[in-house]
Amino acid sequence: MMTSDRDAEAGTAGKRRKPRRRGGAEPAADDLAELHERYVHASISGRYGTTVKKSVTLRETVVEEIEARTGARGFSQFLDAAAERYLALLKAQEIVDDHTERHGRFTQEELAEAEAAWRGE
Repeated sequence: MMTSDRDAEAGTAGKRRKPRRRGGAEPAADDLAELHERYVHASISGRYGTTVKKSVTLRETVVEEIEARTGARGFSQFLDAAAERYLALLKAQEIVDDHTERHGRFTQEELAEAEAAWRGE
């Protein structure tokens, strides 16, 4: 049986976890929708990997605003998704910079075509 890093750190390697249930009842439809949103749409890449615990320093106002939207339990997921989106923007900028370095600035026609495609035209 394979053990996760989390099991090894917690000293539970080789032990099976019991599934959590509320009073033995099946999850409500609202709960299933929330789980679907949390686990399927949490990552824009759709991939999940090993998590790493890090310590970060954020402004109090930012923390309060995130927690107001996500609750305390959704905080890490929110930051993970935000970081992933920011990394995607950085990669897109690198592609644009590489293109302009090799081919020069975009023409007005190229920009208009890109804007139309962005709008779905």
